Amino acid sequence: MSVFRVKKFFDKIEVSSKSLYDWSYAGKASDDAIAAKTALPENWAVTMPVKVEGILEADLGGAFFPASVTRIVGNSYDVLFFDGDKDEGLDRSMLKLVKPSVMEENVDTSAMTPKQLKRWKKEQKKKN
Repeated sequence: MSVFRVKKFFDKIEVSSKSLYDWSYAGKASDDAIAAKTALPENWAVTMPVKVEGILEADLGGAFFPASVTRIVGNSYDVLFFDGDKDEGLDRSMLKLVKPSVMEENVDTSAMTPKQLKRWKKEQKKKN
């Protein structure tokens, strides 16, 4: 008769297997914790920061149309619509992001040469 067919031995192996599994993941962030840190809020389209040249939709008389931000002055935004129309001084509530912008860590660019800075900016545009 095999040891694995006796219930009390099988239970001990099951407990040992579970404790080994738990031990192997001790100290690591769970998938739920990682997802919570990277999850977007439900209203990300109207709450996330808007960047210059950011692609979004802007309110033009009650309907939202594709546009891009050309300038940010305080809490007002100047936009260029897809058809070439411009609008100035829009409030943030009149803008809706199409895709979430990549939230960058604070990067110190002071030590970069102009060439490195240009390359870094180009990479950031590709990410967005």
